Amino acid sequence: MLMRDFLILISTIGVTTSVWLPAASGQTRAPEAAAQYVSDTGGEALDRLVEAALKRNGDLVAARQRIAEAQGLLTQSKLRVNPSIDTSFASGKVLNSPGEREFGIGYSHTFELGGKRDRRIEVGGLGVELATLEIANRERLLKADVKARFAEALGAARNLTSAEQLYELNRQSYQIAQARTRQGEGTPLEEGLLRVEVNRIASDRLIFANQIERALLELKTLAGFRPDEPLKLAGALAAPKLSLILDQAVGRALAERPDLKAIRIEESLTNAETRLAKSEAVPNLVGFTRYSRVNSQFDQFGLRTPAGSPVPIRDTDDMLTAGVSINLPLRNRNQGNIQASIARQQNAALRRQYLERVIRQEIQAAITRYETAAKALAVFDEGVLQQSRENVRILRAAYDLGEIRLLDVINEQRRLIDTQRAYTDLLREGFLAAVEIERATGAPIF
Repeated sequence: MLMRDFLILISTIGVTTSVWLPAASGQTRAPEAAAQYVSDTGGEALDRLVEAALKRNGDLVAARQRIAEAQGLLTQSKLRVNPSIDTSFASGKVLNSPGEREFGIGYSHTFELGGKRDRRIEVGGLGVELATLEIANRERLLKADVKARFAEALGAARNLTSAEQLYELNRQSYQIAQARTRQGEGTPLEEGLLRVEVNRIASDRLIFANQIERALLELKTLAGFRPDEPLKLAGALAAPKLSLILDQAVGRALAERPDLKAIRIEESLTNAETRLAKSEAVPNLVGFTRYSRVNSQFDQFGLRTPAGSPVPIRDTDDMLTAGVSINLPLRNRNQGNIQASIARQQNAALRRQYLERVIRQEIQAAITRYETAAKALAVFDEGVLQQSRENVRILRAAYDLGEIRLLDVINEQRRLIDTQRAYTDLLREGFLAAVEIERATGAPIF
C-alpha cells in the first residue's frame, strides 16, 4: 500500500514538473493545440502580413483608384475650351420667296479670362496630393489594424497554451484519482472535483481556440487572404521596447501624420477653389467669324425670252462677318460658389485645428497606456508568474502527501490561471499600446 502511494506521488510530481517547468530564456515551444495556429518555422511573420495587407487588401486596392481619378481630373483641368463651328442654310420657298437662298459657315473661339485655366490646374494638382495622402492615411490605419489582430491572435494562442498544459495536468490527475477510487484509496468527491475542473478547462480551451480563429479570420480579411486559405503566425507576443518623449512624439506626428497633411492640403485646396470661383466670375471673351453667301433671284418684268417667258435677274453676294461677344455679369457673378468655397475653407481650417489637438491627446493617452503596461509587466517579471507556478507544485505535492485538501489545490490552480491570463493581457496591452503610439504618430516605431 505504501509503495503504491509512493509511486502515485512520484508520477504526479513528475507530471507536474514536466508540465509546469518554465522554458529556458529565449526558447518557446507551442503545444500541439496551438501549433495549428502558431509556427516558428512555417508561419507568417508580422512584417510579411503588413506587406501583404498593403498589396492585397481589397478596400485599399479599390481606394487607390481615387488617385487615378484625381489624376484624370488634373488632366481635364489642363485642357482649353474647344472652338466651335456652325453652318446654316436658308431658303425662301417655305415663305413663298423661292428666289432667296443663303448658305453660311462660322467659327468661334473662346478666350478664358481671369486666369481660369491656371486656377483649375492648381485645384487639380492639389486634388492629386490630397488623394495620395488619403491613401497613405488608409495604409496607416490598416497597418495598425493588422498589428492589433496579430496581437489578439497571439494572446489567445498563449492562453490556449496555458489551458492545454493545465488540462493535461488535471486530466492525468483525474485518471490517477479514478484509479485510486477504484482501489478504495480515494474518494468519489475528489474524483468529481477533478472531473469538474477538467471539463471547465476544456471549455476554456474551446473559447481560446475560437478567439484565435476569429482573429485569424480578421487577419485574412485585412491581408487579402481567402477565407479558406491556411494561415499560421510566426512570432511571440511581447511588448516592444520603446523610449519616446511626449514632445518628440507630438512633433513627429504633427510633421508626419498623413491625415493631418491631408487636411492641410484640403485647406490649401479650398483656398484654390475660392480663387477659381472668383476667376469664374470674370466673363469669357468669344471671338467669331462667319462667311455667308446669299443668292437672290426675281423676275424682271419687261424682259422676256423669244418664247415669251420672263428673264429672271440673279444677284450673288459674298459676306464675311467678324466680331466678339462677352457675357455681362449683371446678376450672376458666381456669388453662391464663392460663398460656398469660403465656407469650405473655414471648415478645413477648423478641422485642422481640432485634429492637431486630438493628435496630442491620442499620443499622450497611448504613451500613458504603454508606460502603465510596462510597469505592470515589470512587476510580473520579478517572479509573480513563476512563484504562482511554484505554489501549485508545492500544493499538489502536499495534497498527494495528504496534508491539504484537493479544493486548496484547485483554488491555487485557478489563481494560476488568472495570473497567466493577466500576464498575457499585459503583454497584449503593451503590444497594443505600442501599436497605438505608432498609429498616433503616423510613423513606424517597431
